[in-house]
Amino acid sequence: STPVFPFLIVAAMVGKGKQRWMNTLRLFQVGPLLSVAATAGAASLEAPHRGHTRIENELEIDAVPGNTASSIDSESAVATNHSIHKTLECGIWLAPSAIEGAGLGMYAGRDFKEGEMMQEIGDLCIPIVDLKHHNANENHNFGPFLWDQYTWSASALDADQEGMHETNGASAGFGSTANSFLPLVNVEELSPHRNYAGLHRSKDPGAGAFSPYYDRGSEANRDIAAGEELYVSYGEEWFKGREYLGPIPLTHDFDKATKLFKKYTNLKRRVGHSMPASVFEDLWESFIKESAWKDSSRVFGSFHHNDEEEMALLEKLPSLKDLRIRQATRSQEWLEEHGTCADHIRGGDSTLPQAGHGAFATRDIPEGTIVAQVPLIHIIDRSRFNMYNLDEEDLPNKDAGRRPPQLMLNYCYGHIESTVLLCPYGPVVNLINHNQTETNVKIQWADPKRGNFMPHLLDDQLSSLHKDPTAKLAFQLIATRPIREGEEVFLDYGASWENAWQKHIKSWSPVDGASDYNNADELNEMLKNDLLDLPTEFERIEKELPSFQNVMLACNNYFSDDLWRADYYNGKLDDSLELHEKTKVEYLYCNILRKHKDQRTGDILYTVEARSDDDDRNFIWEAAPKSMLHFLDEPYGTDMFLQNAFRHDIRIPDEMFPEKWRNLSPDFVKESNQDGK
Repeated sequence: STPVFPFLIVAAMVGKGKQRWMNTLRLFQVGPLLSVAATAGAASLEAPHRGHTRIENELEIDAVPGNTASSIDSESAVATNHSIHKTLECGIWLAPSAIEGAGLGMYAGRDFKEGEMMQEIGDLCIPIVDLKHHNANENHNFGPFLWDQYTWSASALDADQEGMHETNGASAGFGSTANSFLPLVNVEELSPHRNYAGLHRSKDPGAGAFSPYYDRGSEANRDIAAGEELYVSYGEEWFKGREYLGPIPLTHDFDKATKLFKKYTNLKRRVGHSMPASVFEDLWESFIKESAWKDSSRVFGSFHHNDEEEMALLEKLPSLKDLRIRQATRSQEWLEEHGTCADHIRGGDSTLPQAGHGAFATRDIPEGTIVAQVPLIHIIDRSRFNMYNLDEEDLPNKDAGRRPPQLMLNYCYGHIESTVLLCPYGPVVNLINHNQTETNVKIQWADPKRGNFMPHLLDDQLSSLHKDPTAKLAFQLIATRPIREGEEVFLDYGASWENAWQKHIKSWSPVDGASDYNNADELNEMLKNDLLDLPTEFERIEKELPSFQNVMLACNNYFSDDLWRADYYNGKLDDSLELHEKTKVEYLYCNILRKHKDQRTGDILYTVEARSDDDDRNFIWEAAPKSMLHFLDEPYGTDMFLQNAFRHDIRIPDEMFPEKWRNLSPDFVKESNQDGK
């Protein structure tokens, strides 16, 4: 209990014969300082442990923190170099993270104001649908799936409805590249838009060949100075579910640590004149640095206990957060030496028909410039992306026939003589399209000084890469000629890709019913603009009306709240239902039983039957407004699941591809067969 702390301090640090100091400590109430420390330590032991999205073995990869909070190094600590604060030509940089062991990080190349978007066009997001269920049909030990550590839950990307069981999404630009350190989060990530670039399954061979989840914006949630590392939030549950990372501080732990340190410095000011400085050093070391809670407390873990200068620096600054921001800030010269510019290109609608979205130069780019750094996630066996039709129990089943592989395949690099796929992430790099005649960039292996690239892996056997659960490969995109500002950036995907695409165009024909198809977004827009008449179930049966293809009607779950519904009927809420702009709306599947016109407003009101998936209960809601209704795509109903959707990996030039990775080459197969005899 708190009253015994003064005695413990004296016994441990002052010793016999120092009764005057003991009385002084009692007099100036050192107990509250230690009470804060004890509370901070004990509270951390009660943290629940539930996972969030990114899964296992993240310790040394790009997108996750290192062992502890103290892993942020002190290079450039308290930097005041004016070059940090001046506006740079490059708005965002990729460079080694300030978090030790975290690989690449993202840095602001100029000042950003609170509320400003970090990129003109946000991330492309690629759903990965029911992967484990499809993999269950393969007779392989695939090992860890590295993308798991870089993906977000489907709900964060508004892609919940794509699969039947477990859907994640690769936010393959900012979302996969920026690290997370909750006390320093300075960027908020938004939801993507769905954009099909005008393509329709009834007429376009490119339908289903690219992800419609587009422009997931990243917004500064406070003023950000040039040179600061950019951090996003993975959520507190993500860290609580990963004890092996150590006591990583959560959102408010720096505030608690600052409060603890302020109590300590206030004590020094009050009684420091009457006792040696070593007493206070021993006090901090015994009860904070070497505390029984030092390996479990996120508050104690907020301090860099091995940094001899930290306490002196903290006394000069308002808070621990201010110190950590300065330590995670880099100069322009440092970024130019160790990093690569990440905003030479931006997203937009491609100039190529059928291509969907594309990448465009944000400035004039001289020949030979590194247009982008391209970190890579390795997949040892491409059959991991195989997908199958669903059986009667809505499970992927090999016996039910194959469907096109995961959409991610179209964004990955491969080679005809290997099962290996290298999947890129980084701002905009997944939007660069193929064009053999107007190519203006090429790929090459990255400079290891500028990114998380380990060249020795190119000389190792595939078994070494298979055992490595971290991302240690990278390309660079190099301008092969001058590229004008606004010009689309093109890469040659290789002859086999070109041949496959030409064959696809010639043989393509629309799937049955394609001309009658509208996706959920189109139907919702029609509903909003009174261009869609929704029949009741009885009208549908009586008039033999066709059902909507690949979509389901749902009801806004706000309406299930009795108080909310009463406020709506009493005119206290408007008809938009847009109550919380950043709160995800939940929906229940529903049917329209009746409809009638409101005599007062002239609006059509509906009586609906809503079904809850959680407990199989049905609800009847009367006089529901049109804005409560919403269309959702059926699982496996969008274009990416079409049986005639194009799939092909981007091909790595033969001269670049490692010999030891060619596990499908005739020589390798022959040698393997001989070894197996």
